[in-house]
Amino acid sequence: MKIDKRNISHWLLLLRQGFFTLLAIFSRYLTSAPEKPVIVLYGHQLSGNLKALYEEWNRHYKNEWDCFFLSLDPTYGPQLASAGINVLRCGKLADMLSVGRASAMITDHGLHAMSPLIRFTTICFIDVWHGIPYKGFTQQNFRVQRTYSETWVSSPLLEKIYVNQFGFSAERVKALGYARTDKLFRRDFPSTDVRAHLQIPAKHKIILYAPTWQQDDNGRELFPFGESQDTFLEALNTVCATQGATLLVRSHLNARISQKTYTHIAYCSMQDFADTEDLLLQTDILICDWSSIAFDFLALDRPTLFLDVSPPFRNGFSLGPEYRFGKIAKRLSTTCSFLQEVLNNEDVYSNEQNEIHRRIKSAVYGENTDGNAARRQLEHLCELIRSDPNKA
Repeated sequence: MKIDKRNISHWLLLLRQGFFTLLAIFSRYLTSAPEKPVIVLYGHQLSGNLKALYEEWNRHYKNEWDCFFLSLDPTYGPQLASAGINVLRCGKLADMLSVGRASAMITDHGLHAMSPLIRFTTICFIDVWHGIPYKGFTQQNFRVQRTYSETWVSSPLLEKIYVNQFGFSAERVKALGYARTDKLFRRDFPSTDVRAHLQIPAKHKIILYAPTWQQDDNGRELFPFGESQDTFLEALNTVCATQGATLLVRSHLNARISQKTYTHIAYCSMQDFADTEDLLLQTDILICDWSSIAFDFLALDRPTLFLDVSPPFRNGFSLGPEYRFGKIAKRLSTTCSFLQEVLNNEDVYSNEQNEIHRRIKSAVYGENTDGNAARRQLEHLCELIRSDPNKA
């Protein structure tokens, strides 16, 4: 759930969450520990790194711990529960008391009103974030996460950025890989068939257009080069129609794109298709700008086009423009020419870009390209909990 600061109901949810957190802290010291350690996952959605960790727990660690996703959104929790996910809800006192008895909490955005748990409990807090960033962050952005027990990142390069740029203590940052990309490195079979869901013909190549949202630029458009949504999509629809392809338009959780009908275009918002990795597994070509989705897609070594538009970041870059690893387009005509070329012969792209793909992937992921990041992380978590009996 993304907090809208203009929505009074969201403030009431946070107020209740904070009050129940205080009760959970008090209750932790009056009640006995659960029979098995409890691991709590917390974020806007059960997706990305959190989902990968939950699935790994479900496959291999159910005898070690109990694992739950904690939901702030009162409508999202029941949806997960109906799908068989273990859910705790911030709006239920009994559930928040269970959170207070947790051994560890893993987050990918922060804690909202639960930060007193860090100071007044022995819970092991771990941050896994939600994307390898182009966006520049400051130390203030990670004020809460810097007080966590650990932060897990994708590579030694990201370790250095977290320490030197974001102000983390070196001993608290661990390059264990990025769990959300495991299925991409392994080339897993997708769990959801986007073709069937969106009625995409079996022989069509899938092109994914995934722009980042406005970030720090309130006037930013979601379509590039001064083009309107109509002119941009009409041009790409024409390419798709002549080449036997379908364009998927993916809007960010914080953005909305109107769904005007075109013959070879479908829409797959992050709200409706939360599993980005499943979608990427079925994507043949990615079009993006400064979205962290590019680094996820990099794990697949497939054709990628970067739209050369102004970055919407107030504080510069974490990973700069030199970490773009595909073709770069400065105008709509170049975008269309690239798509036509790759749809006709993908080998042309591979021959030109293989070396830069290899170099950037090595920098961003280090040696963590075996598809086992989630297992490494949970094995490491076992060691953390066992080494400190107060967390059990």
